[in-house]
Amino acid sequence: MSAAANEYDGIILGTGHNALVLQAYLCRAGLRILSLDRADVPGGGLATIENPRHAGFLHNTHSFFHRALTAMPWYRDLELERHGARYIEPPLNVALILNDGRSLQWWTDFKKTCDSFAQFSRRDAEFLRRWRDEFQPIVREILIPEARSAPLPVDVRQQRLSRSALGRRLLEVSALSPLEFVAQNFENDVVRAGLLFFNGLREVDLRQKGFGHSIPVLLASDHMAQMCIGGSACLAEALVSDIREHGGEVRTSAELRAILFSDGRACGVELDSGERIAAKGFVASGLNPQQTFLKLIDAESSSPALREQAAGPERECCER
Repeated sequence: MSAAANEYDGIILGTGHNALVLQAYLCRAGLRILSLDRADVPGGGLATIENPRHAGFLHNTHSFFHRALTAMPWYRDLELERHGARYIEPPLNVALILNDGRSLQWWTDFKKTCDSFAQFSRRDAEFLRRWRDEFQPIVREILIPEARSAPLPVDVRQQRLSRSALGRRLLEVSALSPLEFVAQNFENDVVRAGLLFFNGLREVDLRQKGFGHSIPVLLASDHMAQMCIGGSACLAEALVSDIREHGGEVRTSAELRAILFSDGRACGVELDSGERIAAKGFVASGLNPQQTFLKLIDAESSSPALREQAAGPERECCER
């Protein structure tokens, strides 16, 4: 690494919201942090474009709603409203529209949601109420505190949860996939499709065991889908504003070639342009495992087992 190269306390790869939140906190802690992205604008999935045929009509191309975002500690900590972020929570939150003109509706008012479900199955509407009532204390006493704490090793978490009735119930339901949960508890095909559709918007694999609790958690949550006024890109702009206010740098149109190593630790990055940038403390990646461990890290700097694990999701997708 040349002594004349740019040097930062840390480098973050990608500028999705997770990467930007990390950078914002580190910059507020007084560190000099650089984030890099090959896109022309920061934000990753927080992308908003204007319809070229309809001036003023904005379209979120990927991340179009954000559930309970204003309740997140980082939203307050980073003072994002001071930086221009504003959210609304539409009363009619989301709907599944059928070919015959009917719709299954999910409202911020849970009674209205149940009334909509009852039009398709009164039994299913009653089960909706039961699952909400049962999971509200689980969300309040277990999942919200977990979301605001450092993650535990899987075996330690399971041991702790098994000590209480609420924890054991969470483990029991979690063992299912969302598809299994819906098939076991609801009878009407429209209701089943609607619950899986609403849950699928969160990008949870509906066949994946370990996520059976995701649907009752949605039912029990006090917060619904929210939308950023001006488009999802406004959240990215607010995060970048806070980062720059605290001395951080965000570079776009920067194509990465490699993560650089020295004595077994990441020490910087090299761009396609040949520019090398040093990191005194760390290199963190907000990119996917394939990009990070297969494209940017050479085989000599990572174990075969790690590379095989990183290739796993990509291979599974190809096989489906």
